Amino acid sequence: MEVGEGAGEDTSLNLPLPGGSGNETMSYVFEEVIVLAAQRFKPDIILVSAGCICCICKSTSSLQISNSFEPYKYDAHFEDPLAGLQFTTGTYYQLAKGIKELASELCRGHCVFFLEEGYNLRSLSNSVDESFDAFLGDPSLSSKLENPAVPYDEPSIIATQAIDKVKSLHSL
Repeated sequence: MEVGEGAGEDTSLNLPLPGGSGNETMSYVFEEVIVLAAQRFKPDIILVSAGCICCICKSTSSLQISNSFEPYKYDAHFEDPLAGLQFTTGTYYQLAKGIKELASELCRGHCVFFLEEGYNLRSLSNSVDESFDAFLGDPSLSSKLENPAVPYDEPSIIATQAIDKVKSLHSL
C-alpha cells in the first residue's frame, strides 16, 4: 500500500476496499481511519474532490486520503454502473456531515468540495443534494430517494481486514 515517500512519507493513505462495500464499511472507514488521520494531521483546510480524493491540507503540506474506493466518489453509489460499490444517498449525507464536523473541529470550518464523476444522473443528483443538505444542517431525505432493500450484504470480513491493515500501517 502506498504511504508516500521521502519528505512525503506518511502523507498518502490508500484504502482499497472490496467490491460490494457500502454504508456500514464506509462508516467504519470514516470513524476508524479518516477521522484519526485528520486529527493527527491537524489541517488548515479540508478539500474534498468528490470523485477522486479527500485532501487534508496544512499551509506547508497535505495529507492525501486516496484509494481505490475513493471515499467521496459519487460513482460508488449502488445505482452507478462503474465502481461495484454499494453507497447510498445516505452514505453521502453521513460523509458530508462527518466532514463538516471534522472541518469545524480541526480547521475553523474551512472545507471545499469539488464535484467530479458519477455516471448515473439520478443517483448523482440525489447524492450531491444529500451532501449539501448535510452541510446546511438540513435533514436527510435518503429514505425517500431510494429503496434501502436494493443493496446486497457487504463483504464485512474482507473490508475489516483491509481497514485493519491500513490502520496498522499508519499507526491509527
